[in-house]
Amino acid sequence: MLEQTYNTMMNIGLAKPRDQQTKLMINEAMGNKGNRWRTERFPVSAMQTAILDLLYDAGKDRTYSPKQMLNTSTRLAYLVDKCWGIHHIHNRKQTSCGHDEVEYEIYKLYDFDPKTNERTTVYEGKKGEKYADLTELSEAAVKLRDAHVALGGSERWEHRYYNDSTYKGQCAWDNKRHPETDLPCKHHQSAISETVIGQYKHRETGNTLQSLMRDTYYHRRIIDDADSYDLVIWDEQDHAEILKGVDDSDVLDAMKYAIRQMKTESRPWLQSNYEEYNRETKQHEYKGKRGHYRLGLWWSIERQQKQAIETAESIALDGTELNGWTYTTTTYSKNRTEGRWQGTVPVYGISPNAKPKDAIAVGWTTETMLWRYKQQAEDVCKLLNTGRLSRDYMNGEPKEQCSVVEIEKTVELQHTHIDLVKQYTPSQYYFMCHEGDIPAEQNHICYHETSLEELFGGKAL
Repeated sequence: MLEQTYNTMMNIGLAKPRDQQTKLMINEAMGNKGNRWRTERFPVSAMQTAILDLLYDAGKDRTYSPKQMLNTSTRLAYLVDKCWGIHHIHNRKQTSCGHDEVEYEIYKLYDFDPKTNERTTVYEGKKGEKYADLTELSEAAVKLRDAHVALGGSERWEHRYYNDSTYKGQCAWDNKRHPETDLPCKHHQSAISETVIGQYKHRETGNTLQSLMRDTYYHRRIIDDADSYDLVIWDEQDHAEILKGVDDSDVLDAMKYAIRQMKTESRPWLQSNYEEYNRETKQHEYKGKRGHYRLGLWWSIERQQKQAIETAESIALDGTELNGWTYTTTTYSKNRTEGRWQGTVPVYGISPNAKPKDAIAVGWTTETMLWRYKQQAEDVCKLLNTGRLSRDYMNGEPKEQCSVVEIEKTVELQHTHIDLVKQYTPSQYYFMCHEGDIPAEQNHICYHETSLEELFGGKAL
């Protein structure tokens, strides 16, 4: 049975062509197999690919029974799984520009200076003009090398004195690529391959094989009469003629087998009887019908669609300044960028005099000992400086061991709260949030500590 990833199935034409975003969403929804150290995409058969494409195009709530899935695509998928395989051949669309198609070896000889590490070309010509082969060229290079060993050169630097390369002439295309297909020139660049669906067919008997390799107990080797087989390409055949001998009962059996593999715990790609939560009634509803299937990937696809819209909006708003707020973004992956509105407000803290001014909050005090009003911080600072623990026991005089410092605190709002951003500056939002003038569900930065309020008589953060 032919099994490849969904991407490969799309590249070889078995899966319906999709745009890059849709292709990515389907792949992500299908998931991976493996472990935390190594993961890979699930392989799918031609029949599974045909079912996935059919149900995706049908939409979220459309269901099909296996009999309703009988169509040209599933019949062709049955044939591909049965006796066709994946093969790699030279790209059939690749051509040569047809200009200056020559090919010969060019020999170069250098005078290498080991002190400056510079090379000067002393000879350049075709193979056979002066040097018949690489042996003669290397012998000439050895003579140049020996002359520089006394200057500090190394005997292992022989390769620095000569070089050989293949010259294939000048290509008539820009960048050596076809102006329409963008494929590289077959002569001046290199031949490339393509992946196709095919099978090997015997010239005389008509026997078909998916592969010419034969597995034995110890080895995997090519069959004896491999020269008698020709490769037949799937997309070059008359599919209508091939389908004449297909029995629909065999297609249904293959379809049911594929469906069983698409309803497992690790591959929940299809659903028949399923449970869905109704937000209006706040109850779970049982839907579906046994033997009728719908695509079970829609929850993931819809989540990715929403994420794609939010990512595009975040990228478009990145760096926007509005009413004292700045929109900033964080990129988590190629397809996920999240944004938020950020602003700064002044708050006040207490810093030990024995430490730098920015060394507050951790260790000597706690991170929550920050005040919105300077007077609150000064009152606490005065209490600490005049307390018993701050006195110098030699003369009984208090020591100034802490002081009030002003710092900037970053407040942020989720990107959806654009109304709050337009209505309040960061400072206004920050103070109103602590005063309870803004609903709690719109509060995404403030944390209230009642114990510090009772201790110091102020509202700490």
